[in-house]
Amino acid sequence: MIIEFGDDEENEDDRYLRWLADHPGGFVLNCNRNPKPSYLVLHRATCWSISGTPSRGQSWTREYRKICADTVPELEKWASPFGVPWWCGAPGPCSHEDSRP
Repeated sequence: MIIEFGDDEENEDDRYLRWLADHPGGFVLNCNRNPKPSYLVLHRATCWSISGTPSRGQSWTREYRKICADTVPELEKWASPFGVPWWCGAPGPCSHEDSRP
């Protein structure tokens, strides 16, 4: 099931971070508020670059949308009208090809 955060002007960080904690085996598609083919980034829910304290700005969900699901195919289907998502590649859980589903 797809859960979206940041698709309106509300700060949904608390709900988003709770979803990450409740779905450590899940996946997140990070995209602009209006998705573009040039920025459809897949992450594992445990990726440090999409959790904790935001490195830029004060919110995870005000400037970007977080599309969350338990499987990658769900996110690929959601993204298909906009383009093909790509893996973030940040050091850690998203960095190695063999760690991807």
